[in-house]
Amino acid sequence: MQRCGKVISPLSTLLHYEMIPQVLVQTVIPIFTVILVGYAIGRRHNVDVQPYLGLIVYLAGPCLIFSSVSRSTISLTDFTLLAGAALAIIFCMSALAFLILKLTRSSKKGLYLPLVFGNTSYLGYPVALFAFGMDGLARAVIYDMMNSLVIFSLGIYAIQHRNELREVVRIPLLYAVVIGLAVNLLHLPVPELVFKPIELIGMITIPLALLVLGYKLTEIKLSAVSTALLASLFKLGGGLLVALAIVHLLALDGLARNVILLQAAMPSAVMGMILAAKYDRDASLVASVVFMTTVLSIISIPLILAFF
Repeated sequence: MQRCGKVISPLSTLLHYEMIPQVLVQTVIPIFTVILVGYAIGRRHNVDVQPYLGLIVYLAGPCLIFSSVSRSTISLTDFTLLAGAALAIIFCMSALAFLILKLTRSSKKGLYLPLVFGNTSYLGYPVALFAFGMDGLARAVIYDMMNSLVIFSLGIYAIQHRNELREVVRIPLLYAVVIGLAVNLLHLPVPELVFKPIELIGMITIPLALLVLGYKLTEIKLSAVSTALLASLFKLGGGLLVALAIVHLLALDGLARNVILLQAAMPSAVMGMILAAKYDRDASLVASVVFMTTVLSIISIPLILAFF
């Protein structure tokens, strides 16, 4: 077996899998424990999570993005490659999803969302942070930025044939990335008196997002289990395979490669479920795929991290 010109022995492959318990303890179990707490709360109590979603989207999330991007080791070249790779993966998955829906003559247009778009924020951020630290998080943010741009434009158009570009300009994370990147690349000084409160507010994002994700999973009722399962396997496996091809074509390695592969293999986006419900497009089936991919990612995420 060869990888990047080096011979990989069966023993070294085995050593990767011996890392799975460590990956589980350090990354996966803490994350899914918090999701489970949110799920348990949702099963026992009726809580209005909309204010918390607003807090994440409009305040805590942008603060986290700014604090991570502004002081990361990312360069303009890294940004361009990451953004380009993310868009290439998303458009390849879009083409494959379109082809599958055409060949199967499926009328379930809402399936386009969970087949293409991953949970690169609520789940992608904490996994990248736990696995790769703040530099990994900064790169995950860039992937998520591309994911958000496309889901709020092409994604909505695919299921509703409406141009919702105004939704794109309302996404605060885009501005947080641009400002953070400008501060980083131009070496603009940010006084600690300003940076520290921003950083502290940003720290709310990950535990709160995981709790909200767990809570939202309680609202899902499974439907068309076989279709949902096939769609889930396509999203997780197809996303990873397409990402492997893209990073190989772009000759990406190191942290950028690992973050891209991880983000591409994230379970289906919760936002896809929200949009499917908003536009009344196969909402129950889309929710089923979101739930299944999230559950299956308990297995897939540690396997991918062990592979790294």
